[in-house]
Amino acid sequence: MSVKISQLRAFVEVARCGSFTRAAERLSLTQPSLSMAIRQLEDELDLKLFDRTTRRLGLTDEGAKFLPTVTRLVEEFDAAVAGARLVAERRSGRVSLAVLPSIASMFLPAATAAFSARYPAIKVHLREDNSSGIWGRVARNEVDFGIAGEFQPDAEVEFTPIFSDRFGAVFRNDHPLAAGGGPLRWSDLLEHRLIGLAADTGIQPLIDMAQSIPDEIRLPVHEVSNILTALSLVEAGLGITAIPAFAAMLDRHPTLVFRPLVRPVLSREIGFVTRRGRSLSPSAEAMREVLVESLDAMLRAPAQFIGNIDE
Repeated sequence: MSVKISQLRAFVEVARCGSFTRAAERLSLTQPSLSMAIRQLEDELDLKLFDRTTRRLGLTDEGAKFLPTVTRLVEEFDAAVAGARLVAERRSGRVSLAVLPSIASMFLPAATAAFSARYPAIKVHLREDNSSGIWGRVARNEVDFGIAGEFQPDAEVEFTPIFSDRFGAVFRNDHPLAAGGGPLRWSDLLEHRLIGLAADTGIQPLIDMAQSIPDEIRLPVHEVSNILTALSLVEAGLGITAIPAFAAMLDRHPTLVFRPLVRPVLSREIGFVTRRGRSLSPSAEAMREVLVESLDAMLRAPAQFIGNIDE
């Protein structure tokens, strides 16, 4: 059976108008075309839907029973098409994303404001998580996409780099390391109490795998699972930490200092995390475009905030 929506729409309109002539006008069809559509529908169903005489057109008993269901189907079809067009035109929809707290702090408020101004009818749902959590949320289809550090390879997830976030040492502005200027060597950190991060942040594994970094750096005095906790411990004078520049969030921590680290220079890649082989919805693609614009503006900011600091 190959019943077409156009045939069902024709049936509903003829039933409403009680006239082929008026129904043809409302549907912008010629009367012969409308008559053919009804005849083809009746042939497909093997059922007579209208009784026709020279003076009267009316539904058969079977046609009257058929009409409510078909009317609902046509209305639901039209509503679905209209909704899909709104989404395609970015005039309706929903986007969910998961981002690193540092990313959320640095540029997401401005990006979300720009997005809402451009697409006021699209709802935004934001989740903050570490890199491991973001990759998991994307793989489980809990969010449309994420912005995170590169993590363990996953067959279900695709990573598209956006920028490199350079590692540096973070300490209080009254710490001895704050006395000088310019980059520090990793070996300069050996005489100080180190605060490390758990593996699921995606930061500590980069340090662990890097060559030429002293082994003692891989054995911090304190280990935490949240960057904000690490920064709070640094603020409390309990040690120093080595993290990427974006993660330092110096705008929130004015008493802290970030100094880039050399020998070796180490960076983490920040990028979009998406489900492999799956297209983004129009709403999610719109958000991605705005985020790229905002990131471009952020990457033109002063170097100390993004880690692009020359040795």
